[in-house]
Amino acid sequence: MKLIIAHLPNDAFEQARTELNDLGVLRITIAEVHSACTQSPIALRYRGVSMHTHLRSELRLECVASDGQSPPVVHALRALAGVNGQVAVLDLEQLHQDCADEHVYQADPRLGVAV
Repeated sequence: MKLIIAHLPNDAFEQARTELNDLGVLRITIAEVHSACTQSPIALRYRGVSMHTHLRSELRLECVASDGQSPPVVHALRALAGVNGQVAVLDLEQLHQDCADEHVYQADPRLGVAV
């Protein structure tokens, strides 16, 4: 099992969700984060005032995939991440999952060996 963490542009959420669902990854965690960039400052306007910042707003997506699912999932996320995005893949020793709707996920044929 792999834990995949990707930093994506904010507008890539729907496409990422759709592609991961098609690959059999039914659960994802999303958080809006800000990353510090070393590039030139980003120009913003807030309430009519011009501002410059080194913080870039993006989405942090986390999902768990089987060893077989992880290469296509990483490929899809790398394509969405673009040049500024990051994708990290970590090995998981164990996955503990308590879910009242576990039968719903077990009945999904896309899961195969996942979860």
